[in-house]
Amino acid sequence: MLHNFAANIEMYGILDAIASGPIKARISINSTMVGVGMSMEGIEQNPIVYDLMSEMAFQHNKIDVKVWVDLYSTRRYGQSVPLIQKGWNILYHTIYNCTDGAYDKNRDVIVSIPDVDPSLISGQQNGFLKYGKPYTKTFIREITDSFEQPHLWYPTSEVIHALELFLCSGDELSRSNTYRYDIVDLTRQVLAKYANQLFFEVIEAYQSRDLNQVTLLSQKFLNLVNDLDTLLATHDGFLLGPWLESAKQLAQNQEQQKQYEWNARTQITMWYDNTELEASLLRDYGNKYWSGLLRDYYGPRAAIYFKQLRESLENGEDFNLKEWRREWIKLTNDWQNSTNIFPLKSRGDALNTSRWLFNKYLRTSTILA
Repeated sequence: MLHNFAANIEMYGILDAIASGPIKARISINSTMVGVGMSMEGIEQNPIVYDLMSEMAFQHNKIDVKVWVDLYSTRRYGQSVPLIQKGWNILYHTIYNCTDGAYDKNRDVIVSIPDVDPSLISGQQNGFLKYGKPYTKTFIREITDSFEQPHLWYPTSEVIHALELFLCSGDELSRSNTYRYDIVDLTRQVLAKYANQLFFEVIEAYQSRDLNQVTLLSQKFLNLVNDLDTLLATHDGFLLGPWLESAKQLAQNQEQQKQYEWNARTQITMWYDNTELEASLLRDYGNKYWSGLLRDYYGPRAAIYFKQLRESLENGEDFNLKEWRREWIKLTNDWQNSTNIFPLKSRGDALNTSRWLFNKYLRTSTILA
């Protein structure tokens, strides 16, 4: 199973295929199969996927995934809670039922901002659902190869409902570390897709030459980035600090420590084959939703892009792509060479923070109308 690239953090999987594929392969005509294996580039995400795949090594028959998912939530949290079982079954039929044939390489705008003139951003961006029905917003000017649209394969309104069920179960489950991980991850997933929608609304306002809306919506996007950083800070599984510290601990002297920290920072941002005006082709390959990275790098980067949008409208000029790239690459190189310290332990309350963000961004939003 090749499930993940670069340890990107994105809830994604195809549980039905995992529960049946190894069995089909083993009993197929002339099968030489002797076992199952996993070859992901990163494993610290989507625990349900790896849990099920690991179990398939010991199964002789296909698994009833619904029954398995019900038992999974009980095993994962140490008790059976009907609302959380319902929530997981929604996730099984949505997030973990990706049947569009596309592999998942996280291209959410927060962690992989487009490096293109906004007037050329193309394609139809599937948005959140209104009244349970899908709608699409079109931002087509011409097709470009420079911007890969964020991947969205499920109705977001159903996943928001699953999040609500998770939050309603919090008083019973908040002592569980795995529950706290899941509530942070699911809230992050929902708000990341909402951020994609906000970004495309900024682009629509720019293409309509509406400076006030560009200013308003871009600030809302930046506020959301900072709020997501606060959310991610509430669980040890979503921190930048341990990644940098683990790299530095491998060093045997100060020179190595500086080099290893630079390596660690470069791996998750822009790989070092860029010039002053040309970003690396492997920019954001190793992107992460980690507290510290959003507030210190992704947020400031988005702010540069939005500043160029506003200046374009204020001056009545085309978007200055060269200046955007110059500032972005300088920000990246400066960040890679910096040595500021990030927390190694979580802080804040995961459940209360998730509830706060749900009320702030989702309960009163038109996406729940």
